[in-house]
Amino acid sequence: MKRYWKLSEVVCPHIERKLGVQAWSLIDPRLQSVMVWVRREIDRPVIINNLEMRLTQRGVRCNMCSLVKASKVDGRVYLSPHIFGAAMDFNVLGLTADEVRQWIFEHRDGLPYPVRLERDVTWVHLDVLNQGDEKIIWF
Repeated sequence: MKRYWKLSEVVCPHIERKLGVQAWSLIDPRLQSVMVWVRREIDRPVIINNLEMRLTQRGVRCNMCSLVKASKVDGRVYLSPHIFGAAMDFNVLGLTADEVRQWIFEHRDGLPYPVRLERDVTWVHLDVLNQGDEKIIWF
């Protein structure tokens, strides 16, 4: 994963400041394999976090991140795969999120691990919490 992304692109700034390079260990190895596969096979830049674009919570998130804090205010239990290092939200340069999801679906036999993909969002949410027999679970 380090070949394609800097640490700041895959973990929130709080985690990077707290753990430094040790934060790489928070990312599920299955997710690392899948994200590298996507990047290598689609052969285009994959944008996860990007400080210039104010995108900081698309990889691993912590309790200091606003998305997580907001769930505490609402009184919800927040069990996003992002806090377990098992999810990434991303866009692929030059493609819409729908085009990327379609590409992943068409190439699903090459996926190193089964994944879950979120529908109807303007980014790609991919996580490895798919425990089924199908290569892709849609939600």
